[in-house]
Amino acid sequence: MGSTTPADLGSLLPIEHDLCRHVRQAEASLSASRPASDTLWDHLLRVARLAQRLGRDEGLEPGACRLAGLFHDAGKFAGGRLHHDQQPEEERSVELLRLLAQEHGTPEQVVEPVAAAILQLYRSPEQPSPLARVLFDADNLDKLGPLGVANFFVKAGLRGDGISRATLFRLTVELTYSHHAAGCMYTASGRDLARRRAAETDRFLHGLLKALKADGLHDFSVRQIRHKDLDIEVVEPRSCTCGHRLSRRIWDEQGVKCTEIHLQHFCSACGERHELHFCRPRFAEPCA
Repeated sequence: MGSTTPADLGSLLPIEHDLCRHVRQAEASLSASRPASDTLWDHLLRVARLAQRLGRDEGLEPGACRLAGLFHDAGKFAGGRLHHDQQPEEERSVELLRLLAQEHGTPEQVVEPVAAAILQLYRSPEQPSPLARVLFDADNLDKLGPLGVANFFVKAGLRGDGISRATLFRLTVELTYSHHAAGCMYTASGRDLARRRAAETDRFLHGLLKALKADGLHDFSVRQIRHKDLDIEVVEPRSCTCGHRLSRRIWDEQGVKCTEIHLQHFCSACGERHELHFCRPRFAEPCA
């Protein structure tokens, strides 16, 4: 961290407690019809621990790594919804970090490198800071492996979906990110962990699709499609629910903070339609 003032982990506990309360309140505000799920706070904790783990290998200060992980998505549900006023959640996260840091007397020398790393998550600079590299890897690693798969289905359940057709279409995103995971890591330890976790993700999801087909529930397959210069692992059914063949359309759109890939399946016979969109994987230049 260069000249950055070290952040003692114990001294960060008051800020962490306040952040936990804020995040839980923000998540609860999304829906008065169901209890708060804590999915966002759990994600922040996992990313914080992963950032500390990767940061040790990179020789970074553990307090800064943990703080970056805890705050990186903290503004996700500001205003009661995602991307309130079309502002990326990282900007809201940094606003919250600076506010709580001021309240708890956390030095600027600790806060500002963390704030810069969080903002670099979506600004995609050519030379991200070492802390931003660690944070980027930790955030993406949390989507992989058994915990990543489990959280995918937890989120589907919170949306009111089980292992439904709509959920299975969305496995395209999980398998595409898994396929490219190692190439999207900045750190050597992140790449090693991504390879292991991606293999676990692939084994489970391909096994799930086979089991669903064998039990006569859903007949989905995985087909690799080349879109421009990117391989996409498209998860799609053999046919529409009406028995006709589904057509597929893929295109790009510029989203709030990334280039989005849009994938649409539709049936010209009965009108069934499924559409999903996700950020194009961001490939990293390996560290020297």
